[in-house]
Amino acid sequence: MDRQNITSWPNLVDPSPMTKKWEDNFNALLAWLDPDRETAGAKYEYIRHALINIFSWHGCADAEDLADETISRVINKVPELVSIYTGDPALYFYGVAKKMQWEIGRRDQSAATLPSLDNIKDSRPQPEPENFEPEYECLDRCLARLPAADRDLILLYYQQEQPKIDSRKELARKLDIAPNNLRVRVHRIRLTLHKCVEDCMQRKNRG
Repeated sequence: MDRQNITSWPNLVDPSPMTKKWEDNFNALLAWLDPDRETAGAKYEYIRHALINIFSWHGCADAEDLADETISRVINKVPELVSIYTGDPALYFYGVAKKMQWEIGRRDQSAATLPSLDNIKDSRPQPEPENFEPEYECLDRCLARLPAADRDLILLYYQQEQPKIDSRKELARKLDIAPNNLRVRVHRIRLTLHKCVEDCMQRKNRG
């Protein structure tokens, strides 16, 4: 692993309060993994690769994204975890991953159609299809508000046609940054977009 990945990530210019909180929590996560930052970085990489393997073994197509989501959930809980959790931190990550697998299983199960009911016509009024247009409008607006470099990066990151891990490594190489730096930068942009879209939808719902 390139030890510069963890120990020398660049700071954002004028980070938002939300981004600052995430950075503080991430630094707290590294300190929780190990007092030595280089050792913490190595443990972080080991855990992340283990999570990717766990989701891959369970047949999840988006194993890398699910691993990042698992890490994000842990990062959000770090302030309380450091004072109450005892034992190997890696085991906590794996517990969160197990819960996510259960959530995915429940979601897939609820989406499945029962074969025995295929030929039964439901006479009840059918609900209108959910309208996602307002959310897409908000996303477009929020994307437009991003700095051009951030907007181009987030679109490139999620529009790769090749296998995700290889294509994102190639994107990091083209941008001349370490893969971990790329993931952190994308995560920050996602946080900004998520908050922007949430605020936009709340305004639409009130209006």
